[in-house]
Amino acid sequence: MKKAIVTLCVGKMYEDLFDVNCRKNWQLYCDKFGYDLIVINELLDKTDRAFKRSAAWQKLLVLSQDWSSQYDRIVWVDADILINCQHATDIADGVPIDKVGAVDAYSIPSKDLHDISLERRYAFWKKNNIAYLDNRDPNSYYTNRGINAEGLKNVVHTGVMVCSPHYHKAIFEDVYNHYEDANKDNWNYEMPALSYELIKADIVHWISPRFNFIVISLLASFYPDLLQKQRKFTRRVLNRLLKFTPYTYTSKYEKACLKNIYDLSIFMHFAGNASMMKNKF
Repeated sequence: MKKAIVTLCVGKMYEDLFDVNCRKNWQLYCDKFGYDLIVINELLDKTDRAFKRSAAWQKLLVLSQDWSSQYDRIVWVDADILINCQHATDIADGVPIDKVGAVDAYSIPSKDLHDISLERRYAFWKKNNIAYLDNRDPNSYYTNRGINAEGLKNVVHTGVMVCSPHYHKAIFEDVYNHYEDANKDNWNYEMPALSYELIKADIVHWISPRFNFIVISLLASFYPDLLQKQRKFTRRVLNRLLKFTPYTYTSKYEKACLKNIYDLSIFMHFAGNASMMKNKF
């Protein structure tokens, strides 16, 4: 069976971030489990419509490329993920070829801890007058994004997906062509639409949350004291980025927390906080 891990990095800043922080551990994982590594450095759709919405939508076109048809399995992985190869297993193991393997966004790192994490983040955001969508359950997640998904109890996190071009090309293309981007970060781009369609079609095989450990969720679950620091931390990172100089931690504790999350993960997903990858922990 021919397999590939695929990601998209467009623009020098994102390419450099991936090359410096991710490429080596991704290649180790690919070598260990027999994957080709494909890093796409240009948009797959260059129409006006594509430029008007997030590049995140372009992952839905990966299965439609001429080169895709030579692969039985394609694993999509967002480019802001570190792979921990030490205790890794093959992400495709146990996933039926006709199913999409993915993590339930409401079970990261577990259902109970996710709920606690969400409550802590909402309380923090409310206290600090930070706008957010109240998505306390999967139904509200879809409803807040204009999708009538009554009865759905899960949300596919589309940052990591095990797919098959033969079986899933059509449904990915359909979502790409028939849904639009609300152009708001907290709408999650393609994620609500793709999740809804995949679950409705009953083609999702749930995999271990360790393959998509979201850093902010883990921080809120295990290190809630860092929520306040995280806001200041993010601001410092942005300031450093604007000056094109690397951010360095002021706290060994922050580094230790991230190291603990990495040790628990197989795929550690920074999900909007990619600059944190620059710091070696």
